[in-house]
Amino acid sequence: MRRLAPLAAALLLTASPAFAPIAWAGDILVHGGPIHTGVAAAPTAEAVLIRDRTIAFVGPLAAARAKAAPGARDIDLKGAAAYPGFVDAHAHLTGIGLRELTLNLDQVDSVEALVAAVRAYAQAHPGDAPIYGRGWIETHWPEKRFPARADLDRAAPGRIVVLGRADGHAVVASSAALAKAGVTRDTAAPAGGQILEDETGEPTGMLIDHAQALVEDVIPPP
Repeated sequence: MRRLAPLAAALLLTASPAFAPIAWAGDILVHGGPIHTGVAAAPTAEAVLIRDRTIAFVGPLAAARAKAAPGARDIDLKGAAAYPGFVDAHAHLTGIGLRELTLNLDQVDSVEALVAAVRAYAQAHPGDAPIYGRGWIETHWPEKRFPARADLDRAAPGRIVVLGRADGHAVVASSAALAKAGVTRDTAAPAGGQILEDETGEPTGMLIDHAQALVEDVIPPP
């Protein structure tokens, strides 16, 4: 895997194993690897010059060298990549990656839209392979409820389906998934988790927080 060197306007992290911050009051010249700018019109650059913890220039290495003050600190990435500093608004990067690799549900805006997305995915991937997806969140859905195993059962009858909520704190599982995992009305929720039930005491398919672990083995890794 290519090493990463996140680059921020006020702070540069090198591609060293510890990603230690660089404390430097003068000029820093970074080059020697792909430098991703985040600008669509010029997505990569050959060099970046940082002056007093502010990005002063991004562009060709020769021009950056010409602008650098005498004694500038030279950082050769040696093939590593530099990126703009990331601002994480409490994102779960592993979950986001799994969402992109499987069934992405971040655009579904209702229970019925979720059902349609799962049905389309099942038709495009026939057979009995388990279906995993992520990204749904019911907060503004017109149905004003969580999805349930009955919804997944009509979308992909008989299929093991497990769909993660966008925040990573819940999944909804189909009847086949619950059966495979051995989750019944008599299953005790693990500490720190909930198994939601309907009015008859049967699991709805919604597993909250630590209860998600009950079905984690029924979906193979992507």
